[in-house]
Amino acid sequence: MTGPVKRAGGWRPFLLPALLGVAATLAGVALAGASGRLIARAALRPEVFLSLTLLVTLVRALGVGRAGLRYAERLTGHAAALRAGEAGRAALFDRVSRFGRDLLARERSGDLLARSGADLDARQFAALRVTLPLLGFAGAALLAGGWLLSLDAGLGLSVLGPLLLAAALPWLARTRAAELAREEASLAREHGAALLDALSASADGAARLWAPRLDALNARLRRVTQAQGRLQTRLTLGREALFALSFTLVLTRGLTLVEAGALGGAWLAAVVLLAAASFDALTPLSLVPGAHAAAKAAQERDEALAAVQPAVTDPAAPSPLPPGPLTLSLDGAGLTRGGRDLLRGVTLHLPPGARVAVTGPSGAGKSTLLGLISRDLDPTAGLVTLGGTDLRTLALADLRARLTIHEQDAPLLDGTVEENLRLGDPHAPPARLRALLDDLGLEDLPLGTWVGEGGTRLSGGQRARVSLARALLKRSDVLLLDEPTAHLDPDTEARVLRVLCRECAGRTLLLVTHRPAPLALVDQVYRLQDGHLHPLPATSTHRKVI
Repeated sequence: MTGPVKRAGGWRPFLLPALLGVAATLAGVALAGASGRLIARAALRPEVFLSLTLLVTLVRALGVGRAGLRYAERLTGHAAALRAGEAGRAALFDRVSRFGRDLLARERSGDLLARSGADLDARQFAALRVTLPLLGFAGAALLAGGWLLSLDAGLGLSVLGPLLLAAALPWLARTRAAELAREEASLAREHGAALLDALSASADGAARLWAPRLDALNARLRRVTQAQGRLQTRLTLGREALFALSFTLVLTRGLTLVEAGALGGAWLAAVVLLAAASFDALTPLSLVPGAHAAAKAAQERDEALAAVQPAVTDPAAPSPLPPGPLTLSLDGAGLTRGGRDLLRGVTLHLPPGARVAVTGPSGAGKSTLLGLISRDLDPTAGLVTLGGTDLRTLALADLRARLTIHEQDAPLLDGTVEENLRLGDPHAPPARLRALLDDLGLEDLPLGTWVGEGGTRLSGGQRARVSLARALLKRSDVLLLDEPTAHLDPDTEARVLRVLCRECAGRTLLLVTHRPAPLALVDQVYRLQDGHLHPLPATSTHRKVI
């Protein structure tokens, strides 16, 4: 049952916790035996009480040693598990970051939450929940069985037989425990995804569409939890029944040995308590099958994610990009996904400093067009080039350093306004940040304002302008703006457009919009419909001065 543990982080970090755990279990078993002998000897009222000094010292040493060893085992074991979790989270971030904005097309947010939460917990703590309990029980069984067999074979078998049978019960129930653990993990992921979807829906939509689904998932989770509880109850009853059998056999055989003079009465007390302590080492084993199944399932999901290739990847030998502004071109670019042609034969040339807008109905592929240019997607036909170089031959970091993309619903990170702006330009002086916000109509928004997760503490218009300011701060040659004035009233929109006109000077601008006012920024307007890009004649609306 240790395969996932080994793959998750290796054995070496858990070697010391394993040794400490076995030593703590052995100290506990030995403490029970020594305590039993001490109590029995003391009850006999020896003439020289100092004759108990060795036993008293041994009991004290074992008591303190067991507590110290258990503390050290917990400390080192959890430290190793947390280090493994840290490495696992970093590896998971590296893995999912390969997908970029294409990730949520493959993974729901609830699945991502499970991968970074329950799955990582199952893998990083597998050693503590699977390996260490097994090693501790093995140590207890060897100590108890070895000592008792040395005293008397019948006495040893009276403990070892029921003890091994009790240890086999979780193994016999492993299939059912694994099924329940996998079902619980699957339902938890479904519940997480549904809950996030409900939170992002309107109040009416959440109540009407998602509440029944969440109730059904909660009911199924309760049934699984109850089934797990029933399984644990049966395992506990079986273990206690076997302990009662062992206790009876030990007493019967022990009394026979005492009557025959082969075993002292004080030693019988030691044997009985030692046997009881050995059964205590069985308690964690009932959770081993479920923990192993959860870790194994998490590992399988991680391997499945590792096998998925992102839509775009870095080339093995990237082509260099020359410095300075470059021409951006789409030559007969097309994109087919899921059997549907999203773009067909799109041709567009943007020399340095060009200002172009793309309009069209919702779902026509305008955001997809931006995705081709930022290389979140690769064309299935034609070429997209920068400076005459196919984007697929460029390193993603090199390409995206030359581009700035502002999405319509660009999220903000959970931090201050200033921290979000510095993602665009880490070295911008505070005066530059303050002036840009003021120009965008955010005079009343302090730089130290906490924006909340995704910018939820700001209004829609504030969030849009902060994300736009962040995009404008990035020093890039090409600006890709998707609905930069959405959520704004006409007066605020006019202010924002004046800022855009100033900040876009000398840069190539590709603007996606449904609104007429932003068209005043551009020299040429195209309409995207049915996957085709058509130039529109210039109008006075397009050319009015800002």
